[in-house]
Amino acid sequence: METTRNSFVAMVIVLVMSTMTGGEETTSPRRIPEGALAPEFSAVDVTGQPYAYTRSSGKVLILAFLSSQQRHSQEAVESVYRALSSVPADRLTSCEVAFVLQDMDNTLMTSIQKEAPCAIHILGNDQYHIWGQFGIIATPTVLISDRQGKVLCVKPGLAYDEAPVIKSRLFQALELPYDISPDKASVVRTVTNSTISAKANRHLKMARLLMGKNRVGPAIEQAQMAYQLDPGSPEVAVALGDLLCLANRVDQAPVVIRLLSEVSVQTNRDKARINLALGWANREVGKLEEAEQCLQAGIQQDPTSPRLFFELGRVYQACNDSERAMKAYFRALQLVYPEG
Repeated sequence: METTRNSFVAMVIVLVMSTMTGGEETTSPRRIPEGALAPEFSAVDVTGQPYAYTRSSGKVLILAFLSSQQRHSQEAVESVYRALSSVPADRLTSCEVAFVLQDMDNTLMTSIQKEAPCAIHILGNDQYHIWGQFGIIATPTVLISDRQGKVLCVKPGLAYDEAPVIKSRLFQALELPYDISPDKASVVRTVTNSTISAKANRHLKMARLLMGKNRVGPAIEQAQMAYQLDPGSPEVAVALGDLLCLANRVDQAPVVIRLLSEVSVQTNRDKARINLALGWANREVGKLEEAEQCLQAGIQQDPTSPRLFFELGRVYQACNDSERAMKAYFRALQLVYPEG
């Protein structure tokens, strides 16, 4: 009932906004078209902090409209984060990332906050003026505008894999090279949807979904199927190695070393994930020096990861270095419970 009421309110406000614009085209709400200037807006996020988007900021805007009742909303979050994770760290500061939620679902909010590769803002369901300004009704919808505020992408991701479009438009907005023309990304997506790479990606999506439900075994099986289909994909290799490490599959430690030793990725976050898995795997096979080197490198790449410090503590414990082990464990706990 509450979701239905929220959807109705959103539609009403879009209708009101469309009639306030004047002119002849006031009979139906219009989603903001690509090529238009993104409206400036201000709001209060779920933490009570003010947030404002202005075109004069010179930042790229990624704005996602979501609902927990629409199952593709989680996929939209993942698509946005995969695109952001591919951006060099020094360019992420040029992005403004905000999620406008139609309903305040704790599971969806936790997912958004937990996996965020950069600073993000979550705007609550009382911010319907934003829906009206952008003419958005369908969820999920992802909008991207460039540094001048020009809208490059308005994509409702209801029934297709929108990730290539989001990534290509984000790279266009940041003026980064990309292997697919932004204007052709949606066409390429349709053509390649049945290719080996696309099939592997579907298994990877299922693996992430299963992990979200703590079904680790089936998640690993899906990731292994993805790897069998596309063994040359760094994304698949990193995901499989990460899952095997998380599940503590000791018998698979040599496999993780083989999988990840030659993988090349761009972002510090993915490099840290690789070093975490390699640190775990090397410790399991008795290569403690290599394990420490990997984990120390990972901490340099992602100093906010409690898992890296925890694994480093296990290495020091295996070396009978109780003092350094305790320091590493304590740091892991500080990151998990920052208020403690």
